[in-house]
Amino acid sequence: MKNISILGSTGSIGTQTLDIVKNNPKEFRIAGLTANKNIELLKKQISEFKPEAVAVMDNEKADLLKEDADIDVYSSIDGIIKIATLNETDTVVNSLVGSIGVRPTIEAIKSKKNIALA
Repeated sequence: MKNISILGSTGSIGTQTLDIVKNNPKEFRIAGLTANKNIELLKKQISEFKPEAVAVMDNEKADLLKEDADIDVYSSIDGIIKIATLNETDTVVNSLVGSIGVRPTIEAIKSKKNIALA
């Protein structure tokens, strides 16, 4: 079984990746998820996929999620990097838009993760 972290799980590529995970539960497990600020969708994803941890780029939204979530919630670019380098993660799917995804990708590579870029 491959453990996956998805950077940008609430976007188009992220949700499509989660559909693949949902349809192949014996092959894939979600270790971590990240979002920019769509915590309503992220809450649903947490409930369905039971990740170890999540990160929200928007600090205020991350604080709101921390009030409701019973898992580790990180924030800002440091939180995104934390999810990209989780010990449990085998593969990082990076569907972040623009240059924001560069640092998490570099850190994931340093942590010997497989990288899937959208």
